Parts: sequence; C-alpha cells; structure tokens
Amino acid sequence: MPVALAGQTGRPILEYTLTSLPSSVKEVIIVIGYLGEQIKNRFGNSFGKLYIRYAEAKELNGTGGAVWTAKPYLKNKFLVLNGDDIYSRTELESLIKNTPWSAGLAKAIPPGSKYLTFELDNKGRILGARYPNEKEMKNGILISTGAFLLDKDIFKYKLVPIGEGKEYGLPQTILKGIKKHPTRGVLMREWLQINSPEDIKKAEKALASKT
Repeated sequence: MPVALAGQTGRPILEYTLTSLPSSVKEVIIVIGYLGEQIKNRFGNSFGKLYIRYAEAKELNGTGGAVWTAKPYLKNKFLVLNGDDIYSRTELESLIKNTPWSAGLAKAIPPGSKYLTFELDNKGRILGARYPNEKEMKNGILISTGAFLLDKDIFKYKLVPIGEGKEYGLPQTILKGIKKHPTRGVLMREWLQINSPEDIKKAEKALASKT
C-alpha cells in the first residue's frame, strides 16, 4: 500500500511520520514544492524499508491539489497524510482496516472558522460535514486530521475549490463520494496538528513523554 504525504516539513516531523507508518506501507510518495530539494537530499529514495518517490507540485493548491499531483503513482488503495502533522501508528493501523474509504477525525476546539465539523451515523460512517455554530466552536467539534484511506475512485470526482478558489479541499472532495463509497470516521486521539512554533513545542513535549 502506498502513502501520499501532502505538505512540506522539517526533518524531525517527517522522520517521525515515516517511522509511524503501518507495516503494510511499502512505498511513500512525498508531494514537494518550495524547499523540496532539501527534502530529497535528506531522504533520497528510501527510508528504512520504505521506497520513496517524489511528486513536485507546481503551486500550493491545497490538500486536494497535492493528492492529485501524486495521482500518477497512486493505484488501488492508498493512505493520505499531512506531511507536517504527527500521527500514531496504532491509530493509522485502525484507519486502514476493513473499509474502502475512511477518514481520521479528532475532537478539538478549532483555531478558526474555516473548519468543518463531521457528522457520523450510529455505525461511525460519515453522513456529511458542515460549518459549526458558535456554541459548537467553543465546546469542540469533530475535525479532519488530514489522514485518509482512499482508492483510485476518488479521482472520478471533481476537486472542490475552497476559500477564494485558489485551493482545493480533499475532505470537501471526499464528501462528494460518500454515498457511493461509505466512509468510516476514525477517532484519532493522539494526532498532533502542527501549525505554529507553539504547536512544535507541544509536540516535542508530548513525544518526549512517550520515550
């Protein structure tokens, strides 16, 4: 099973991500852009037993655009991760079990209004997503962790533009296909989102407590 890593990152985070991949992953496609040569020089074509390929994005056009950049290398099932977030191997193993599509979710207070809250049925399948109200924003919502198990059928759907239309959202595109492709929501309690220097400090502290 291949994995596509969308995003640009420094050495510690990307190495941790590669180390945390499930044992069924044999190949990694890293989508690179600015500073991509530094990543290629650091990792080359392998990391441990993982074979690494690179897909170069001509522009930063969102998570959906990143996965479409890797499309030539993605066959059958594949795992998608944000390259600058931290995931637990145990939770990634759960994500890739027994379903064509699945999405990693986390209960969190979103840092901004752009985040969707996902709604699940009583079997844990995603019914849809919407923008939360003010009360939900304060209490916490189910947000995407950027981790997905997909297959090549995702490319049958047209990318959904977000914001001012300069980027394409992968979660929003997946929602177009959930009727034909039931998508399981998997709660990821150990996911660490890295958006700022403060997030890096929190992640370092959390990882140090596990060693």
